[in-house]
Amino acid sequence: MLLCRIFLNGLIFLLAFLPLRALQFIGGVVGIIAMRYSKRAVKRLRNNLLITGMCSEANLDKMVKNTAREWGKTLFEVVCIAWHRSYKHNASLVTETINYEGMEAEALSDKPIVFLTPHISNFEIALKYTAHRIHTKVFNVLYKPSKNKWFNQMMLKGRMEGNINPLPTNRLGLFTLAKKLRANGIVGILPDSIASSGDGVWVSFFDKPVFATTLAAKLVMTPGAASFIVATTRLKRGFRVNYIPFVPVSADIAGVVQEIYKVIENIVLEAPEQYYWSYDRFRVPKHAPSLNLNES
Repeated sequence: MLLCRIFLNGLIFLLAFLPLRALQFIGGVVGIIAMRYSKRAVKRLRNNLLITGMCSEANLDKMVKNTAREWGKTLFEVVCIAWHRSYKHNASLVTETINYEGMEAEALSDKPIVFLTPHISNFEIALKYTAHRIHTKVFNVLYKPSKNKWFNQMMLKGRMEGNINPLPTNRLGLFTLAKKLRANGIVGILPDSIASSGDGVWVSFFDKPVFATTLAAKLVMTPGAASFIVATTRLKRGFRVNYIPFVPVSADIAGVVQEIYKVIENIVLEAPEQYYWSYDRFRVPKHAPSLNLNES
């Protein structure tokens, strides 16, 4: 096991110095191979693409293949580049931004800032880019610890760079995240995850019900907070990062969560193959309350 980890660490280190296009090619091939050998993932991927209307039966196989390829690219980009290359190198890969100046003005002010980064493309690159540009502020980001000790250590080491402060999804991590935000800090989370406890709400995502976590909405509703939904898109060369200002209209938690998911829908439609469709997004957790279809 130790020799295997040493080999993997060495391989990742070498891959990290390949040109981005070469690394993406390798990742794309691995993604397609991985999907062929994972019947559960392929079944979930095909089902999610069909029920959300991302494709039809006629072009399903092509869409599955392209989505698997993009997933593989993301995996290799995250592990080999975002977690193993410098701030400067990661920042150089972002070739286009939208509304960066507006976001920067808010982030440098003395107010709470919330970044919501959906599961699309390489959001780790967006984090590294933004933290590099706004180096005078600390970015407190929530993450889910991996059960694999080796992978978890690599993930933490890759994220704990300079002004990025990773916080685990446990009671202490959530308490610290809220505390940092109340102190006019910067926080970031993934908003489109299934709720892990009974505090989720049912919302519509591409006209299908999902039991969504409410944490993102609660953070956004912090008095005085400025919020941005950060959309990362893989381009032919590099990445585009779009900082979408988010000002909720609803006054209740469920309404705000639905508004967030509506923005995410629009983001996904711009690059549907880059979204994480292999995630079991439409499952019904045991702790979820009964779904009222009239309300969803």
